Amino acid sequence: MERLRRWWDTLTERGAKQEKAAWPEYYRRYDSEVQHEFPPDRLLREVPVVILDTETTGLDVRQDRILSLGALKVYGNSINLGEKFEAYLPTPPGFEHSEAVAIHGIIPNSLRYSYVDEPTLLSDLLTYLGGSLIVGHHIGFDVAMLNQTLQRHGAGPLRNRVIDTADLARRLRPSGYWTPDHDFSLDALARRYRIPLSDRHTSLGDCYITGVLWLKLLSRLAVRVGHDLRVQDL
Repeated sequence: MERLRRWWDTLTERGAKQEKAAWPEYYRRYDSEVQHEFPPDRLLREVPVVILDTETTGLDVRQDRILSLGALKVYGNSINLGEKFEAYLPTPPGFEHSEAVAIHGIIPNSLRYSYVDEPTLLSDLLTYLGGSLIVGHHIGFDVAMLNQTLQRHGAGPLRNRVIDTADLARRLRPSGYWTPDHDFSLDALARRYRIPLSDRHTSLGDCYITGVLWLKLLSRLAVRVGHDLRVQDL
């Protein structure tokens, strides 16, 4: 039994090495050079944060594709608009008549956008992210779409820690009789916290709205816990 276990461990380790060797160079760099964990007692204001949002052809993670991606960096209590990330991908064949166009308004293959290909977007995004904490509203979908895209190009998944502002809002005001679950949509929370809904359903516009929401939620969380926020408070 012990010999069988050692054989299996060796086989598994060999498979992991082969998988890593096949990763694109940009992902190997991201995986090996970036620290993705933060000590629990580290002050949250010292943690680099990236607000992220995607616009897609639809909501099917396996079938749909990313059309645009936006990201903004947050330092302490400030959103740095000068360090924005924005990229557009051409609409893949078969998705030109997606119903999502009516929501995000991205005209398929319009000349108004400058397009990149998926490997370029992924490489640039991982460089931009580094080891930052990723924050987004219903961010699980965006991360799943990105992981699917990374997998399609032979890379591993995102390794950054991820925080959903919808989940944080629920912690501060749990759903119940007075706060039905649909009140945790980005629109509802923006109205509740008096955040203007400008450029809604654009990747950068939604990033900014989510960034302001993130800062407002953190200020309320700090009041609740009664001390400067640390990573463990999330």
